[in-house]
Amino acid sequence: MIKDPDESVVIPERHASRLSLTELISKLIGDVSDLVIEETELIRSEINDKITQLQAGVGKMAAGAVVLLVALMVLADALVMAVAVLLGTAQASGDKTGLASVIVGGVFAAVGAFLVRSGAGDITPMNLKPDRTAMQVRRDRDLARDQMR
Repeated sequence: MIKDPDESVVIPERHASRLSLTELISKLIGDVSDLVIEETELIRSEINDKITQLQAGVGKMAAGAVVLLVALMVLADALVMAVAVLLGTAQASGDKTGLASVIVGGVFAAVGAFLVRSGAGDITPMNLKPDRTAMQVRRDRDLARDQMR
């Protein structure tokens, strides 16, 4: 397909009428080959992006799990302090370290839960679909259909 110098639209009919059947088939094979190469490069690029996204999601989930583990340990320490005070085996401290442990543990738990949830969102199958490539293939298909009419 070439652009007419006087117009800005592609006019395949004029160009096609000047070519032999062999030249047309050769051009078609070349165009299809170029299209396949470009689509392959697009899918490769998009898959690399999705792999990077998957790695980031797994990393967030792992970091969140570690932070949740720390939160569990801090909250367990606060629970031990509270049980010791309730049983009378330890005196209630005036500086409220048990309450501080609960607050710190709660903050760690919230951050850990956020990281796990964010990482899980990054690795959902819907987010890992090659959307750009699928959209481009649909456009190419529609364009080819329109050209065939």
